[in-house]
Order: sequence, then C-alpha cells, then structure tokens
Amino acid sequence: MHVDKGVFGLSLVWLLLTGCAGQPPAEAPDSSEPVTQVSALRAYAKADSRSSLLQAIRMLERYAASHPEDYESQARLANAYTLLGAGYTEDVSGKEAAYSAAIRYAEAAMMTEPGFAHVWGKRGVAFGIALQQLDHRHVEAMSFWKAALLYDYEECTGSMGKMLRYADLRRAVAVMDRLAQIDPNASWGNNLMTRGLYQLRKPDYVGGDVTAAKAMLDEAVKLNQRNLAPRWARAKFYAVLAGDRALFKRDLQWVAAQPLDDLLGYRPWNLLYQREARDLLKQTRQLFQS
Repeated sequence: MHVDKGVFGLSLVWLLLTGCAGQPPAEAPDSSEPVTQVSALRAYAKADSRSSLLQAIRMLERYAASHPEDYESQARLANAYTLLGAGYTEDVSGKEAAYSAAIRYAEAAMMTEPGFAHVWGKRGVAFGIALQQLDHRHVEAMSFWKAALLYDYEECTGSMGKMLRYADLRRAVAVMDRLAQIDPNASWGNNLMTRGLYQLRKPDYVGGDVTAAKAMLDEAVKLNQRNLAPRWARAKFYAVLAGDRALFKRDLQWVAAQPLDDLLGYRPWNLLYQREARDLLKQTRQLFQS
C-alpha cells in the first residue's frame, strides 16, 4: 500500500525538551483560600473546559510553589499544561506558552529525584544515562515531557525550525526507550502508541515505515481495551493517512461511545478524545474526499 506522507498535516501526540517561549495563559492565582495537594489534584480530575482547567492549574501551581519537592503536583502540571495547549488553545503563541510550561514542570518533577538531578547535572553525561535514574514513579513526568516537546515540534515549529530541531527528537526517543524498559505497557499502552506515531511521521529516507507504525498502533490498542488514546490516534493519524475510512469510523465511534467512568487514563484527556472523536466523525466526508 502506498501512502503519501506529504498530505499528512494532522499534528501528532508527542513530548520533551524546551523550545517554546512566552508565559502560560493562566490567570493570577486567588490566594484567599488554602490549597492542598488533594484538592488541587481533584480539581484537575474534574476539569472539563478551559476555565475549569485553568482553575485547576492555578490550584496546582499554588501548591507546587509552596512544596517544590512534591513530585505529583509538578507532574500533574506538566500533564495539565499539555492538555491546555492540545485541547483548549487555538493560537500558536498560546500553544507555545502552554507547552513551554508543561516542559518546565516535567523537568521540575524529574529533578525531585536526587539521582536524576545529580547525573543530568554532570557535564558530558548523555541524557539517556540520566534517564536510568528514573523509574515507575516518574512515568507521568516523562510521558508529558515527551508529549509537550512533540506537540510543540508539530504545532509550533515551521519547516525550517523542524529541520534545525530534528536532533531534539532523539531525546524523545530516549524517553520512549526508558519508559519501555520500565514497563512495556507504560501509560496503558500510550508509550507504544507514541512510538507508532513517531514511526508513522518519520520520512521513509530516515527509517519511516507505515506498516511497522500500523503494527505498533494495533498492539497499543490490544494492550488495554479500556484506554481511548490508541484508537483515537490510529483513526486520526493512520486511518486518514492511509485512506482507511472504515477503520476511521470504527475506531472513532468506539471512542465516542465508551462510558467515561469505565476508562483508564486521565479523565480530562478522555473527555478531549471523545470530543475530538465526535468532531472528526462529522468531518469524514471532507477527510476522505480523494
């Protein structure tokens, strides 16, 4: 099957190092009421709009500012800011600010591990070596470090910038490698899904392979039947690229129909996947005109 990658203009689900300027678009926090880690994490779990997500971010930032050693609040901020850029921001400058904040908080979360902070701070130490200091406790931070970089790379970087920053993607691969070492099913199969998307996006002359990408996406789907992301990704990226209208509709209809309370993953992301699935289904005719 021949696939023309030149027509593949949809952004990928990605993550890693800094590359965006600007400040995140959150409002100044309200300091009148106390914030606990539990209340801040609960606010994020309930976020279902831009305004409620920003409120959760403000609460998480207040808690993290007074507890800089707390891994979970920093990692959840990386998660929340990636979601803000991907799902609730349209303009490029706003996306840049959100992804930059996500990367910054992911780094802060990983730096709460003394071994990682020590090794990464050494001159000449390879990034992949420093990642060996992280384990299953750090999966969320690594996942959204990678995701924010790759979203930024696809959505905020022009053609020339992509050429100049292509080497940065090696760090994203290093994170995917480390996550696979920690758990082959890391993030409910989402790490394997990202590997498939990376393989799908790579040009043929640097090792891109659509067949291999499809196999990875299929495997990610099989790993967890309660995770929306792999089917959402297979439909949005592979099926559109390959012109597979039947697969596109089947995957997105499945994503849209799942009861939220039965799913794995982060509820705010699952809400986004379902919203996108419904929107994409409405665009079926336009996406498959040719």
